[in-house]
Amino acid sequence: MHIRSMPDFDWQAATTPGSEKYEIWRGGPDAYMVAYRFKAGTVIKAHAPLIWEQLTVISGRWQLNDHVLGPGDVAVSAPNEEHQESALEDTVVIVSIGNKGLPA
Repeated sequence: MHIRSMPDFDWQAATTPGSEKYEIWRGGPDAYMVAYRFKAGTVIKAHAPLIWEQLTVISGRWQLNDHVLGPGDVAVSAPNEEHQESALEDTVVIVSIGNKGLPA
């Protein structure tokens, strides 16, 4: 069991300016969970991951294509599904990456 409190996360600089990350879990190159903290106005360029991606908004407001997500909202992107994202305000999200699809 892995239990951490968000105030205790050891946030590290992420590759996108205006963002920090904390790796919660890694099971391999195609299976991991990361918390990201974004400053308002941070933009993630359009991308199409090769594997499943689940995003959960913890705090703030997050724009995913034409959708605005808030705390508790979840979005799942299938492999090769292009999307662009941005933080509409200071926002924390958790991204889970996996190589398996959703159960039927």
